[in-house]
Parts: sequence; structure tokens; C-alpha cells
Amino acid sequence: MKQVLLLHGLGNSGGIWAAADPYWRPDVRIHTPDLPWSGEGIRTWRHETDSASRVEEALCAVPGGADLVVAHSFGALPLLELLSRRALTGQQVDLPGVVLVNPFYRRAADDFHWNMIAPLLTSFPETMAEGIRLQSGARPIAPDLLDDMARRLCEWVGPYGWLRFFDAYLKTPLLRTDLVGLPCLVIGADQDATAPAAESRLLAADLPAGEVRILPGGGHFPMLEQPRWFTGVVHDFLDRIPARRSPAAVN
Repeated sequence: MKQVLLLHGLGNSGGIWAAADPYWRPDVRIHTPDLPWSGEGIRTWRHETDSASRVEEALCAVPGGADLVVAHSFGALPLLELLSRRALTGQQVDLPGVVLVNPFYRRAADDFHWNMIAPLLTSFPETMAEGIRLQSGARPIAPDLLDDMARRLCEWVGPYGWLRFFDAYLKTPLLRTDLVGLPCLVIGADQDATAPAAESRLLAADLPAGEVRILPGGGHFPMLEQPRWFTGVVHDFLDRIPARRSPAAVN
């Protein structure tokens, strides 16, 4: 039995992966914890400054250890920080591979410009609304109600929560991606206005064992939009990575 840990993004919860449930193979056991940056936990997390440690705790909580970690959106940032941090100390995470889904990434500090802040803030409620709409499935939500739900979620995240995300994004040029030697699959989507597919391609290029898959026509939530495609890509990657070296999630 292969064990897969799924890490959700900012303001979401373990339920963000539910649409993929019917498509996982019987030999794959899925773990979908609610992380500290979930909608329910943000009140206490938003002053957190070491989210990488929270990812490490989630890894350690998988019985016997994870065979694969899949991290979406903001969730990919503390995972990358953990991998970089451990690589710098020579204590690689005992993990066969990771999948980074619609991640945020820039190669150099000069790639961040002042005029990017306002559009990123504007896109945040739009992204929240997209996630809410997709999770509602066949039950349509009136546009006014959807906008109100997204606005309330943004208010719940608040300025501190958003700044935790932006600070993690700003740190990506400082991450030692060149030292992260484990197999990494980066999944992007060519219609993602929040985390552009170009950043997925760039991250995959900067990881020594990185590869990239781009969902044509997809947005920021491929596991909700195309769950069959998404799980198929993850299954294929899981079958190609080496077996876990030890029963522990981390050394």
C-alpha cells in the first residue's frame, strides 16, 4: 500500500481534494489533514513564522511514513522550504518524491516588482471564489452569494494570513532548489491567472530531478476541474519514483 499525503493551500481544507476520491487506485492510501492555514485554523496560524515545521509535523503524522507528498498552491511553499532547509544541513527528507501543484515561484529577488502587489491582491478573492464554485459541484451558487462567500473567506484570512503567503512567495529565490535532489513533479495549468504556468515550468527547471506537466485549459484547482487527469498524472509519477528507504517520514 502506497501512502500519499495531500497538503492543501491557504484558506482551503482537506476537503479540497474530495473530487479526486473516486479516482485513486485501491493500492493508494490518501491522507488529507486540515493544516494550520485551513479556514478553521487561520485565526491561530496567521501569526506563524515557521510553516515548514508544520509540514514536517504532517509528514511525521503519516503512519509508517509517506511515499509521496502532493502540495497545492501555498502548501507547496512551506514544503519547498522544508526540503531546502534539510538539504542545506545535509539531512535530506526520507521521501521518495513530491508533487507541487500550481506552485508560486520566482528565481530571483529582482523578479518581484512593486506593480505586482495590487494584481495579486485583486486575484486573491477571485481564486477563493473559483475554489468555492468548483467544490460546489453541480449545485450552482448565485454570483452575488459566491462573491460574498469569497469576500468573507478573504476577511477571515485577513492581512496577516495573506502576508504569510506573500512572505513565503518572496522567499522562493532564497530556497536552495539546486540541492533538492529527490524526484519532483510540478503540475501547472495554462489558464491559471493566480500561479502562472510559467512559474511551474521555471521551478521544474530549477529542481535537479524536476519535471513538469501542464493542464491545457485548466485553472488553479486541477484536482477539482480534471480529477481523473490529475490522479492519473500522480499515479504515473508514483509508479516511477523509488521505494521509500525507511518506515519513517523524515530522518
